[in-house]
Amino acid sequence: MTRLTLFLLLLSPIFIHAQKRLNLNHINAFAFYDYNEKAFCVLDDSTFLWKYNHKAVKWEKTPIHLTIEMPFEQFLADFIPMSEKGTPVYFVYTGCGVVYSLKNNTIKRHDHSFYHMNQFEGAFFMDEGEPRIYGGYGLFTSKNIITRYDTIEREWFVLNAINNPPPSGVRSFVQQNKNYYYVFDGFSLKHNKYNQLRKLYQFDKSSKKWTALGSIDPEIIGRKIEDPYEHHQNYKSFYSCYPNMIVSYDFEKMRYKKYKLNSSRIFRNIISVDSLFLLFKITSKPSLYVEISNDSFLKQLDLVEGDILLKDPSLFDQFRWQIGFFLLLLGILIVTLVTKYSKRKKLLDSNIEQASDALFDEFNSTEIELIQLLIQFHETGLEISHINDLVNHDQPSIDTLKKRRETLLKELRYKLAAKFNIPQEEIFVEERMKADKRMKLLFLNKTVLAEFSTSK
Repeated sequence: MTRLTLFLLLLSPIFIHAQKRLNLNHINAFAFYDYNEKAFCVLDDSTFLWKYNHKAVKWEKTPIHLTIEMPFEQFLADFIPMSEKGTPVYFVYTGCGVVYSLKNNTIKRHDHSFYHMNQFEGAFFMDEGEPRIYGGYGLFTSKNIITRYDTIEREWFVLNAINNPPPSGVRSFVQQNKNYYYVFDGFSLKHNKYNQLRKLYQFDKSSKKWTALGSIDPEIIGRKIEDPYEHHQNYKSFYSCYPNMIVSYDFEKMRYKKYKLNSSRIFRNIISVDSLFLLFKITSKPSLYVEISNDSFLKQLDLVEGDILLKDPSLFDQFRWQIGFFLLLLGILIVTLVTKYSKRKKLLDSNIEQASDALFDEFNSTEIELIQLLIQFHETGLEISHINDLVNHDQPSIDTLKKRRETLLKELRYKLAAKFNIPQEEIFVEERMKADKRMKLLFLNKTVLAEFSTSK
């Protein structure tokens, strides 16, 4: 007897686990939480509703009556179950408009509207007891509006914003925190091309204003437009399911938790109410099933935490490519200018050298030395004794030295006057030295001086 008891105790977790799991027949089966019944529910058959009995730890069948205007399979494919505390379960058309509700185990038409066909693949969420939809696609345009279903009037109305909303798009997530809606992920559609939305947008319900808060960490957005898209309600306690991860968000602290998956596309949807989770899972066969769990399944996954928003980049980081490109162009421009300047300077120096050589062609070496001395002492004046040094090459007598000096000055005066068309008497200017009036100083004509100075 003791062995039998022990055996049953060992098997009991397996039985309990089997009772928490529910295999599904339809790929579009509804899984939702009924706050009035305080139970997780699954609609997978047109004659009954599965309800999870938390105390008995098992799924139980409840008969249901459907008053719908279409085949049951189409109803599953075209509508989304939505609910929150204090409301019945609503079933909203994926394109907005028609609404059914669940009451007293009967699903029947609730709205006075029609099939809008205007917000397919929008973000469906509940607030203030009303179904609401953000974005979507329909009537050949993508949307960035928020529509609300007035449960009293039983009609849809647009929740108008007073400033520019996020880019129009589809498949976004919407999560609420206090007085704000947060819109993120999804895809914008422009010129028949989908682009992933990488920013986080905040809508203030009081002021009706949108604010772009910044770029989202790319580690927590990774969907592709070709990935299968699951229509479901975005609950306040929200887990977004990606092919390789599950992400939860805390928008009050602007932090996220990312749980890494070892296998691809295990979780199709997760609904969390209080401490229980309904896991909508898919196997590789493929087959679908739902399972009730606590948070233990998350503890088995690798956890990474971080900030939802990327830190604001510095001005340099924002324009690093532009700055780099500008510096590259500036470098090329500087090298080009330096190269051109160098070539031009060489050409100019060559022309000046040629001009200088041509300027001195008519003079002998002694005359050139004298000209250079006159240029060197053009401010203070050239003493006569300096000229004696040019003709004192064989230690002649004083008379001979004086004669050679006068001959040199005479011949140079003649050549300069002829070359620059200046009267000979104006070539040299003589002045007495202030310190010793007996000594004479020689200055070169300013015009001639300018010509030779330019050619240096």
